[in-house]
Parts: sequence; C-alpha cells; structure tokens
Amino acid sequence: MRILFINSIQMFGGGEIWMLRTLKGLRERGHRVFLICRSGTELERRAEKLGVQVKSFRIRGDLGPLTIFRTWKLIKKENIQLVLTNMDKELRFGGIAAKCAGNCVVIPRRGIDYPLKNKIQYKLSYNFLADNIIANSEATKKALLKNAAWLNPEKIKVIYNGIDPEPFTTQPAVNLRKEWSDDPGVKFIGFVGQLDERKGLANLLRAFLKAREKIAKAHLVIAGEGPLLDEIKTYCAENDLTGKVHLLGFQDKINELMKAFDCLVLPSLWEGFGIVLIEAMAAGKPVITTNVSSMPEIVVNRETGLIVPVNDVQSLTEAILEIMQKPGLARKWGEQGRQRVMEKFTIDRMLDELESLFELSVSKMN
Repeated sequence: MRILFINSIQMFGGGEIWMLRTLKGLRERGHRVFLICRSGTELERRAEKLGVQVKSFRIRGDLGPLTIFRTWKLIKKENIQLVLTNMDKELRFGGIAAKCAGNCVVIPRRGIDYPLKNKIQYKLSYNFLADNIIANSEATKKALLKNAAWLNPEKIKVIYNGIDPEPFTTQPAVNLRKEWSDDPGVKFIGFVGQLDERKGLANLLRAFLKAREKIAKAHLVIAGEGPLLDEIKTYCAENDLTGKVHLLGFQDKINELMKAFDCLVLPSLWEGFGIVLIEAMAAGKPVITTNVSSMPEIVVNRETGLIVPVNDVQSLTEAILEIMQKPGLARKWGEQGRQRVMEKFTIDRMLDELESLFELSVSKMN
C-alpha cells in the first residue's frame, strides 16, 4: 500500500514519536510510506534518517492554494492510496488535495481528547473529507462526539498507541542510577515529558518535597525540555532540592531511563495519551498518574500503579510514599504492568489494527 502521512507541527512531541514509529513499522511490513512536514523540523530529520521519503515545504494556512497544490502533486505522482493526517489543518488541505486527486482515502488521527467545535468547517471536514477517523483511546472518541451530534460514531475506530517492548525488558546498558547518586539506597522517582503546565509539574514538585519528609533518600529525575525549566530550577533552589532533583533535558534513550527509575509519575492536568506510562510499564515499573483522558484505560488502579485525582497534591504525595515504602507491592504492580503492555499496547498489535483499517477503507474506495 502507498500511504502518505501529513504533519505540520513544528515542535517534536508524542504525536511525532507515534508517527515515526508507525512510519517505520509500516515500512518494515512492506508498505511505501511518505511524509509531508515542515522544513527544518526534528520530525523531518528523524524521518529522513529512517529512510522515509520526505517532502518538506512551508505550510500556509488550512486552505493555502500552494500547499494544496503541492500535496495534490505528490499524491498524483506517487499514486497515493491513503492519506493519514495529524491535525484539523492537515485534514483540510490534505483532504481537499486527496479528493481532487481522486481514488484516495483520507483518515485523520486524533491524539488528544479535545471536543470538535460545532462549526461548519468541522462538519465539512469530518463528514465529507474524512472517510474514517482514528482515535487513540475511548476517551478521545467520547470527546470527539461531545459537541458533534452530526458526526457518525461508526466512522471512529479506537486504536491504542503501541510500543516495541523489547528494548525496555533487556538489562540496562549503562548504570544511570550511579551517575545520579553514589548512594545505592536512593529511590528514584521519574518524570519524562515536556516541561509545560499541562503535565502537572508544579504538583509533582510539591508532592516530592512533602514525600522527602518521610523518605529522605528520595530523588526526582526529570527528563524533558519546555517553558517551565527556569521555574523548576528556582523552586529547587528555594526549597533546598539542588542535587535531589536531576534535570536531564531532552533524552533519546527513554528505555534506559525507565529501567533506572523506581517508579514513573505523570501527574497531568490534561493529556493526549501518556505513552510514557506504557514505556515505564514495559520496563516493569509501577506508575502514578491522574484520572484524566486515556490514563484510566492504560493504568489499572492498584494493579499496575495508582491513579489519583487531578490537582490533588496530598493524594499524589501518598501515592509516591506507598510505592516507595512498599517494594514488594511495587514489584508486583510493575510485573502486572508489563503483562498489560504485552496484551494491549504493543507496536505489532497497533500496526495490525492500522493495516486492517487501511485495507478495508481502500477496498471500499475501489
């Protein structure tokens, strides 16, 4: 099959990681995959490194004539059978280009549970340009339909994100714990993600400070970049946490990080999917997260970790303490989390479901 992915995002986050994994996986299964993205982005660099055929250019607006023409030209030239879009903007210009080219399926993927607006452009885009819709969770599907009585729920297929669990199950390649502290008794609480408001980092820092009153050897490891970096540094300096909070910046080898943590905490205020939860579970680590979006679909409370209310610092503190103070329970939850990943969240399962949807959609078009 000949499949075109479109992503106009300039930053590099969870959606782009999903797209790269999917491009790689489909390519390894024998499909011809192509990508349209903005020039000079991290997504462009990484996709080219994977050997994906990338067409990058300046993307102007939802209905930019030149953008639509360039997309249409690529679809015609490469005889694209299916276009998968990332955001509403790409659905509009990519969908129009695909429909003009003819005999091409259009499938937008929604990776965050924002409701569709009850406006004419959304009705036209999702009713007439989209042949099917992928939602990354039941929560996302529910949000899509919240304000959209005009959208047929049968068009929406839930396909969970998946990872390759194997790199998370091998022995650590490096001893990161020793790099962070020479004390073998230290407990490492991990966070991986963008350093922005939606991740609940302010609550995590407050909970960590309270938890240290009972577990003095607890350390917090934060991997990621974002606008809150300076605020985090200031908080650590003001609360005598320097040397107890490790700011690693952007990290590529997430599998090695997960193996080094004692638990992972993702206290988001709102979220897309929380794929780091799956990665930590694959590494056999218990996880703590909040009761938002798809999190309760990933984490089974008190079986693979703990789910706490949003913006509840006390509950978050208690969750950290329970996992840190009960190593046997933590190991049990970690083992059960790994099994859950193997059953529901592998890349092979995700690709199988994508292929089935793509093949069915293209066969209906023909």
